[in-house]
Amino acid sequence: MNSLEQQVKESANELQQAWTWLRSVPNSASLPRKCYDQWIKRADLHQALIGTIAIFPAKDAAWRLVQSVAQARPVRGTDNDVTYGSIEVDFSIARHLALASYVSVAWSAYDRIANVCGRIAGVNDMAMNPQQNPKVFEDFLGDKDRLGFASQLHIREAYGWPVRVSYRFRNWLVHEGYEIGGTPLFAGNRIQDGFLLDNKAIELLLKSCSYDGKIGSCCIAAGDTSWDSRDMLRILALYHYEIDTMFAALLKWSVDSFVGQIRAFAARDQV
Repeated sequence: MNSLEQQVKESANELQQAWTWLRSVPNSASLPRKCYDQWIKRADLHQALIGTIAIFPAKDAAWRLVQSVAQARPVRGTDNDVTYGSIEVDFSIARHLALASYVSVAWSAYDRIANVCGRIAGVNDMAMNPQQNPKVFEDFLGDKDRLGFASQLHIREAYGWPVRVSYRFRNWLVHEGYEIGGTPLFAGNRIQDGFLLDNKAIELLLKSCSYDGKIGSCCIAAGDTSWDSRDMLRILALYHYEIDTMFAALLKWSVDSFVGQIRAFAARDQV
């Protein structure tokens, strides 16, 4: 199984090759020029994928920084200060800064890939909308099928749960900060509290993800014990692995299908 980073590289190369060939097709080709212009526009998204590649080392570095905070020990002479980068801050500050950085970087990659997949494999009103890029949460998890071959079913049923949870974590950390309505995200701010979630925060998170006592059909439901530990890092590690797997499959299918369309319809113009 390809990693998401490797799939982005392969799909970018495949799109770039298609883009190069499409631009070489003369105006005297059998198919109308409008067909080739649309393909060229979508194949040009190889640039968006190439621009996404640099995010993965940043994502890995952000995760290592999160882990370093999780393993931090008090600075000598203090009870709860840790070293974060080149400065000394309270553990709760280092924890928040590291997590907010990680989820922000991770979702920047996810959003960019969702845009490419939606533009290539989405229905016309999403693929050709100049005002708004396709979004995984808004466009891929809804009840209306907005991807070809009813592929939205696979995203919604197999990966909807980890996507929702990760998205809520991102929004809490980036938009809300430390707490929501008086409910803190974490059980405590001491080093020994680590990344353990507050029980009421767990209730809020699960409720916002439409949890009704069971996760339901999902690729990780059967073996998911991460919530029992209340450890946010365990949850993120498991769920982001699944989201990476989903995006690798979605990107491969989207680009392969798009290139297959070109090969099928433009066969008469190919040498």
